[in-house]
Amino acid sequence: MAENRFTQLNFCACLTLAILLGLLIAAATVDWYRYSLEFDGSLGDGSTGIDKTQINSTKQFWALNGLTTETETWDNGATNSRFTDYDDNDGQAAIFALAQAFTLIALIVAGLLLLVFTLLFAAPIRNKLLFIAGMTVLRVVLFALVLIVVISVVTAFLGFLGLTDAFSDDIPSCQLGYCRRFQDEVNNEYGQQTLTRSGSSITVVVTSTEAWGPSAGWFIVLACIPLSILVLLIVVVNKFPIPVDSVGIGEAL
Repeated sequence: MAENRFTQLNFCACLTLAILLGLLIAAATVDWYRYSLEFDGSLGDGSTGIDKTQINSTKQFWALNGLTTETETWDNGATNSRFTDYDDNDGQAAIFALAQAFTLIALIVAGLLLLVFTLLFAAPIRNKLLFIAGMTVLRVVLFALVLIVVISVVTAFLGFLGLTDAFSDDIPSCQLGYCRRFQDEVNNEYGQQTLTRSGSSITVVVTSTEAWGPSAGWFIVLACIPLSILVLLIVVVNKFPIPVDSVGIGEAL
């Protein structure tokens, strides 16, 4: 009975850790923040059959290892992409370094825990660990390791909220949206303007959309928090079955 219950809860822990590990790998590779400024032109009468066209756009994507900037202009229609590393002296670099460090800590420890929990399915290995370390010590070690994962993902998630202040400190007199709020969208209208490309002119009503906020990486780490807490609860409630030899000699583990 105790063996079956342990196996079931251990399976739940392994499954949760596998999902957690996959999410942390994704979080370490995808973008964490994004910004876009797009200017669009709309035709009032629709005489050319085109209701709306993009004039130009600037998009920025912050990952843990650097910034990618994409620009597109209406006059040539080309998209230019540029990747830059973070300046170690910038506040934003410190925020991303913090997020990267704690994400990698959680990733490494979660991988180690998945290996240990998988080995615990084998009764000979589990019993050997219990005889060497004792039940209490082994559970405390597992609890501490899972707690490290919980603290790491929470720190990566909450620490990233300081990015707005970091932008404000790095860019003096910054008027960009991400220097004022962590996430938002602003729409503006600039009236009629005439655009020219390849000798052709068109008069449009120009509008802009400025949007910024956290991207996939930050939300993935948020999803990791309840998963890591679930593993922590499993460690608390899942008790190791007493080895048969211990029952025979009356050893208390």
